[in-house]
Amino acid sequence: MTTYTVLDSLFWDFIASIPLLVGSIVALFVNLPKSIIASIMAFGSGVLIAALAFSLIEESFSLAQSIPPVIIGFVGGGLSYTIANYFLNRKSAGNLRRRKRSHGEDAGGSKNASGLALLVGSIMDNIPENMALGISLITGGAVNIVLIVAIFISNFPEGLASTAGMKANGKSSKQVIVLWSIAVVISTISSAIGFKFLSNTSPFIISIAISFAAGAILVMLAESMIPEAYEEGGIKIGIATMIGFVIAFILGKLEGG
Repeated sequence: MTTYTVLDSLFWDFIASIPLLVGSIVALFVNLPKSIIASIMAFGSGVLIAALAFSLIEESFSLAQSIPPVIIGFVGGGLSYTIANYFLNRKSAGNLRRRKRSHGEDAGGSKNASGLALLVGSIMDNIPENMALGISLITGGAVNIVLIVAIFISNFPEGLASTAGMKANGKSSKQVIVLWSIAVVISTISSAIGFKFLSNTSPFIISIAISFAAGAILVMLAESMIPEAYEEGGIKIGIATMIGFVIAFILGKLEGG
């Protein structure tokens, strides 16, 4: 089994996070139809669901060999995401949409929404995603390709759609690029810190951490990503989600030999 270091965690977390910036740059120069963005979001949702079902939860249980820590972490992660979203939206007076809910004129928040609030809204759920990736290096001794693909695909439409709204609300290209660059850096560093901390922690605690990330991601999908994709893309979103799930399942089986 390969032994990974914090530098490996930084590298793979950066790879997974960089679509935030790439998506923002694409949006600055290309006007993609909302239906295409929605289809990408739905595809990413399907990949994330497969990663949750066949990777994170199974890995969490295999570490603890017990159901309680899995449930504790899973419920804690879901509740934490919901509570954080609630207070963040309240603080920004309803101007900041949840992550992935970022199409249209309100995409970047109103003209009065602060860059810090937008930054927090993006990082809020990227940390659990990247944390799960970093933990997989500790527990599995291998790079979780399915999870990397899931995070990569789901991050691209976020940067893409949010930037379209920021442009519409008067933010300059420089401001947009700086904002998403900071988001990528913070997400990457935060997950590496989690990797370093958890590398010396008991399997029981790591199990809770993995399921915590899984719960947060699932609630994000249910509250934000899938509803927004359907709102913008209509009935074809179900098919795109199914295709993402199937491809992730096949990748997982090929990866597992």
